[in-house]
Amino acid sequence: MNKPLEVIGPLHLFAWITLFELGTAVVISVGMDAKQDAWLVILIGCLIGIAMFAGVYGTLYKLYPDSSMTEYARKIIGPVPGWLLGFVYLLYFIYIAGRDTRDFIDLLSAAAYDATPMFALAVFMLIAVSYTIYLGVEVFGRTAFLFFLLSCGIFMFIIVLVVFSDMSDSRRMLPVLGDGWNPVLKALFPTNLTFPFGEMIVMTMFLPYLSKTFKAVKIGSGAMALSALILCVVTFVNISVLGIEIASRATFPLFTSLSRLRLAEIVQRMDALVLFMLIICSFFKIGTFMFAAILAARDLFRVTNHTTLIMPVGLVILITTLTVSGSLTEHLQEGLKIVPYYLHLPLQFAIPLLLLIIGLLRRGRRSAASS
Repeated sequence: MNKPLEVIGPLHLFAWITLFELGTAVVISVGMDAKQDAWLVILIGCLIGIAMFAGVYGTLYKLYPDSSMTEYARKIIGPVPGWLLGFVYLLYFIYIAGRDTRDFIDLLSAAAYDATPMFALAVFMLIAVSYTIYLGVEVFGRTAFLFFLLSCGIFMFIIVLVVFSDMSDSRRMLPVLGDGWNPVLKALFPTNLTFPFGEMIVMTMFLPYLSKTFKAVKIGSGAMALSALILCVVTFVNISVLGIEIASRATFPLFTSLSRLRLAEIVQRMDALVLFMLIICSFFKIGTFMFAAILAARDLFRVTNHTTLIMPVGLVILITTLTVSGSLTEHLQEGLKIVPYYLHLPLQFAIPLLLLIIGLLRRGRRSAASS
């Protein structure tokens, strides 16, 4: 394809990726199976994710700077196999958007809206996401930047609250590696290897819109590093305030942590901030996967205007959200035991790596033939 008319500025993409990576991970327990070493799980997962983004997704982007992943798949493995692979990714993006929407409404219901029907919560979120997508990728990026600045202010306030509160005890983070590396590696693979940093595969649909192509890898890697740092801070807040036993059992640990924090009996019950952060980060998580699905469908089915696909894709995501599982327990089990092995690992790691190898071999053969 030709270079898109809409462009994403470097700062806008940085903010977008940061909020996307935080998603629902900012309010749930990431790597908590490793107990007080959960921060190590986050950092190692981030390093592997950055290596994958820079080494595989970034190299493919440099080879095909004006093409999204569904486009260069056809160039690398041929029109028909590439189209079928692109269709698989279209279904993948829709499915994960549905799962993320279900995560959002389950968490929101558990925290504050237990009497509100799940259907209503899902519809309102998808309408808001659809409207921003309707305005285009450039507006989506600018919106991300504005909410990123707001989110940074909220996180700074939370850090100040934790530092000066008498409810936080940093000694609860010790000992480091008290049980060795085994719990860390078990918590890392495969769940926290693929979530949230492995999900950067979706950004291959948006990199062609970046205004400065040479900064793509730096921007993505920096945003992933910042999101990992924020998740480490969140982990510290949860464990230092609640203790590892409560933090590891809580469905919504950050909500519980901030509901207990107080500052001089004046600033209390800041759990509303968590709901606000959940809505912001989930908005961009759901929106990114939904937007990627729309762009993939536009490319595969040769649709001129992406806005005509918003309603049908949104309806499919809504149906997926409501039917993906029968209960929260079933939803979590599916997300922990099935999705990482059968969807995330192949589609986030194996297939992109295979595409890169084939693409480099074909590029090498063309260079040898021309010389």
